[in-house]
Amino acid sequence: MDLYKLMENRRSTRQFTTKKVSEEKLRAILKAGLLAPSGADQKPYVYIVVDDLTLKKKIKSFSETADKKYYSTVPEWFKKWMKKKSISFEKNFLVDAPFLVVVAGETDKPYWLESTWISIAYMVLAAENEGLASLTYTPAETDFLNDLLRLPTVFKPVVIIPVSYAKNKLSMKTTIKEEKVFLNEYNKRYHFY
Repeated sequence: MDLYKLMENRRSTRQFTTKKVSEEKLRAILKAGLLAPSGADQKPYVYIVVDDLTLKKKIKSFSETADKKYYSTVPEWFKKWMKKKSISFEKNFLVDAPFLVVVAGETDKPYWLESTWISIAYMVLAAENEGLASLTYTPAETDFLNDLLRLPTVFKPVVIIPVSYAKNKLSMKTTIKEEKVFLNEYNKRYHFY
């Protein structure tokens, strides 16, 4: 599929089917992440694929506890936005998706965070290319992942990517916010047309 069409079609979802995803599709997504450029070519990240249901349930439980605490502290406008988007502290997608990919950055490497996020972007586009849905989900606290996954403390968990098929048809993007692009200085609009 054309890269721009992939970008246009790609959507986050929190509603996944439990349908099995082939290892071939998962490998393609992981390989895409490993192909991403990184600062000083260090590849300062690791991926931990989680398919064990007991482990996914533990990740869900810790995530929900952290997010419930966090959601109680957010401003009212954000609570309204979350309600409108049907986002709650319940994280069923963490057990519904057949695979979770936990992405952690190696914090003692240069440009570790930027490089890790570039790698994540490659993976979510690859998931779209494979006909799969994904979500970049970061729990309010992530240290529990180091313990559960036996991840050395030099690694900071950045995101959990559920990989599966979308439960519902995802809507198309309706607008591109061109007003976010400027020419030479802030508030001097760049005109696309």
